[in-house]
Formats: sequence, C-alpha cells, structure tokens
Amino acid sequence: MNWNQLLPYLGPALVVAIIARRMLRTQKPKRVRTNLLWIQPAILFAAMASLFATTRVQISPLSIGLFAVAVLAGGAVGYFRALHQQFSIEPETGNVMSQATPLGSILFLGLFLIRFGMNKWMDVGQPSPTGKLPSAKVLLYTDAMLVFAFAMVALTAFEVWRRTRPIVAEHKAGAPTLPLP
Repeated sequence: MNWNQLLPYLGPALVVAIIARRMLRTQKPKRVRTNLLWIQPAILFAAMASLFATTRVQISPLSIGLFAVAVLAGGAVGYFRALHQQFSIEPETGNVMSQATPLGSILFLGLFLIRFGMNKWMDVGQPSPTGKLPSAKVLLYTDAMLVFAFAMVALTAFEVWRRTRPIVAEHKAGAPTLPLP
C-alpha cells in the first residue's frame, strides 16, 4: 500500500469523521445568539470582497450567470439548512435554543462530498500530464463556490433570525412558548 496515494483522502476523511461526530452531538440543543447572527455573513462577505478585489474577476455573461446560479443555489441550501432546525426557548434564562435535525447535517455532509468530488474532477492546481495548469475558468468556478457559500450562510442566518423572532417576542410578553418545528 502506497501511503502517498492515500494522503489526499486523509483530510476529507477527517472532515467526514468530524461531521459524523457532530451529527451525533446535534441531539443536544445549543444556544443561538440571535443578535450575533450577522457576524459570520459579514466576515465571509468581507473576505470574498477582498479576494475579488485582488483577483479582478472578469465580468462576462458566463460569470454573471454562474454567480446568479450560485446565489440562488446557495440561498436555497441555506434556507433548507435553517428549515431543518428546531427552536425553543429556555423559560428560566430566555435563551433561544436550536436543535438541528439529522437531515441538516446530512445535507451539509452531502455538499462537502460534492465539493470534494468536484475538486478531484477538476484537479484544481495540479499540472496535467502535459505540464499545463487547468483553465482560467477553474478560478471562476471556485469564485462561484465562494458566492454559493456566502449565500448559504447569509440565508441560513436570516432564516434563523426570522424564525426565532416570534418565540423571543412571546417570551418577553410572558406567553407560554412551544418549540417551533
């Protein structure tokens, strides 16, 4: 067995193991800080904008279409990630608690495996047998993946905020709250 052939798969295997462990731990509710949900999308947007500013993304009909598809697909995945979370409120502390359903974690794992497969398929950054690097369109595709990730995180945060507002308002008003589906 040649360990050099297995080395590229160790990182993804570690990520899959961490996600599987996380799927087992999602059975416990965790605290959601609704007032801080904007931070992760803001950081991703700043990183994405600085990267785009330094690499000078070429605007073409292909790039505009690809980015539009990335925004729509990322938004849809983010919405469905947030949709598969159950929210409740701790009566004694008033903290909003979230419990992810296994479907949300499976969705994330599937996206990771798709991305890993695309990396292997496009052979990103590796010279081909002829010694040439992949096409410049590879950068466009990776930029679209960044836009996808930003849209996914932003819409997940927005949907979590939107769905938790009513239970926070009910708790402040003193009304009994039931877990939201």
